Amino acid sequence: MEDTNMIDSTMDGQPYKAGHHAATLRRQVWREHLGIIEAQELDASKDPNAQPPNDSPNDLNEGPEYEFVADPLGDKVWDMWTSQATKNTEIYRHLFRADPDNHIKNFEEYDSFVPRKQIKQGHLHDPYMPAAEVRDKLDQIRGHLVWMPLDFLKDAEMAEKGLQVNAYTEV
Repeated sequence: MEDTNMIDSTMDGQPYKAGHHAATLRRQVWREHLGIIEAQELDASKDPNAQPPNDSPNDLNEGPEYEFVADPLGDKVWDMWTSQATKNTEIYRHLFRADPDNHIKNFEEYDSFVPRKQIKQGHLHDPYMPAAEVRDKLDQIRGHLVWMPLDFLKDAEMAEKGLQVNAYTEV
């Protein structure tokens, strides 16, 4: 698809002409990732975004958040992106001991980080944590961003010496 409908936008602080479809989709998705979209009502019968495409055009929900994410290379967007990813990652680690996690470098650390015999995956790590504390932490999670754990099991022996998986990989 070649988008010929261009809109004024910004890229790294400079004026930029962007394709309408790509720019509006990215702005919508980034606002969702960052958790800065307004909460939706449970009854969507009057929401234009919940109607069949022929009945009502989509509402882009333009506003300050829409303009905030207009420049994908802007410093303020990057700062919010990284700080929210850090906060979300730390909260998930604290409440659920979610894995994979960068704190887990080998299988011994994996076994001690998440004791599977006592706690089911996805459940609170500390079942005695006060409900008010859990709610307070969960209220701080915004959007869907977390850091990708690139160091997960980085020191673990993943294959036996001499094991050849295929012609290109030999340990």
